[in-house]
Amino acid sequence: MSRPNNSSDGCMGWIVLIVVLILGGLFLRQILDSAADVEQQTPEPLPTVTETETPRPEPAPERTSGSDTGAQDGIQFGYACSPVGALGNAEDGRPAKCFMGKDGRARWGYDSNRG
Repeated sequence: MSRPNNSSDGCMGWIVLIVVLILGGLFLRQILDSAADVEQQTPEPLPTVTETETPRPEPAPERTSGSDTGAQDGIQFGYACSPVGALGNAEDGRPAKCFMGKDGRARWGYDSNRG
């Protein structure tokens, strides 16, 4: 039993295939166009900083005393010093010593052993 050769069935299959491909192409084109229409979000630029940092005042120059103790006169408490253990006198005459601070930096502080 052989199948009858019906040319209308073969043409109908090709027509359906072509219609499906055309509709699929139109659908893909619509998706790609809508994706291209989506506005790309660009980050806003960061605001510029207009404030300027105020520099810390420089410590007064240290003067060495003419006395034989080797202490420096005119030091300011809380300012950097070197070397640790150095002795000095504040401008008001208080005794001072160079101590290592908790932050790891040497600072002038009150020397309770000398006064």
